[in-house]
Amino acid sequence: MAGLVGAVERPRAAVPLDDLDRRILRRLAADPRASQRQLARECQVSAPAVADRITRLERLGVIRGYTVTIDWASVGYPVLVYIPMIIAPGADLSTILTQLREIPELDELIVVTGAYDLMARFRLRDHAHLQELLLDALWAIEGIQRIETFLSLGEVPRGNIIEKLVGDPDAG
Repeated sequence: MAGLVGAVERPRAAVPLDDLDRRILRRLAADPRASQRQLARECQVSAPAVADRITRLERLGVIRGYTVTIDWASVGYPVLVYIPMIIAPGADLSTILTQLREIPELDELIVVTGAYDLMARFRLRDHAHLQELLLDALWAIEGIQRIETFLSLGEVPRGNIIEKLVGDPDAG
């Protein structure tokens, strides 16, 4: 879909990482609130060295932010719904994307390949909230040709992906 070209975030060139970069990334992924002093102790380098590395990783876009993991059920949004969408040919994609982004319950929106064009993830309160989302928000967006609804039965924890992708310099 040609209209999605400008809306999709483009991949950046890979940034060369050394063992210290990897250690810092692993520790921050495990605990984003870790202090630079604590990271320095764990990585066996000085706090200024850690500060310099973090600044560099932020500047290069490797570290894009710091976050907190929320237990959505405890704040009243226990229902996780995935909704793949097909966009009608010739539809105004910028308007569709704008309207989707305005839905407060939208947790993630990605462009996909295959039978669908977009995949959205929503955090909802209950079945009535899902019904409201479908009837009042999604089905009202002109240009969305077809959707499906997948209710999550639960998430399966799988550990820290960064250890698998950037390696563990502390292992062997």
